[in-house]
Amino acid sequence: MWGTEAEKIEFAGLYPLFYGNQEERNYAKGIKPIKKLSDNGYVPAVCELGIAYFDHLGVRRNYIEAFKFYMIAAQEGYPSAECGVGNFYAMAFPNHNACENDAAKAAEFWLKASEHGNAGAQCNLASYYLNGTGVHQNPVEAYIWGAMAVHCSSIRFRSAEVFRDQALALLDEEQIIDANGRIEVLKLRLPYEWSEHMIYWRSLHQKYK
Repeated sequence: MWGTEAEKIEFAGLYPLFYGNQEERNYAKGIKPIKKLSDNGYVPAVCELGIAYFDHLGVRRNYIEAFKFYMIAAQEGYPSAECGVGNFYAMAFPNHNACENDAAKAAEFWLKASEHGNAGAQCNLASYYLNGTGVHQNPVEAYIWGAMAVHCSSIRFRSAEVFRDQALALLDEEQIIDANGRIEVLKLRLPYEWSEHMIYWRSLHQKYK
């Protein structure tokens, strides 16, 4: 899906430098090849560079640069980057100066990521639909995306369970039947192997090591 076989192999080999055990991690060593892959347009590396600037991994923390690289990768449909852009629009703090605080835009990008199987975005979107933040309040949508976050997450996602159950309590029987039908259709295709950045990167590392 993303990049050439050679780019995947190179990217896979960098995983331990960022997310390996304590002895393996070396952000300073890993950031240069990440920047090179990003410059060449390899989308997972573009997203990782955004993460690096956000989390101060081998580069100085720079929210403006983080947002820029998230947006580049999001425009290519990379789910974790779409979620990251949504997070930026949702954040009031820290005062990052990368973009305005815009709940509607946050929901827009979380929806893109949600439709690509990203559990974090699905949980965030469920919360927005439950509370009417940035979108019209809609417990059906809150229930669907809360349920999908539980399904797509690689670990137990307690906050998504809470949003799912709170939304479910607001639905009538007909709404539940219709929503469950939509959920079952979504479950047939989501998550993708690339829905969650670190899981995808780890899978590439395991494949090519």
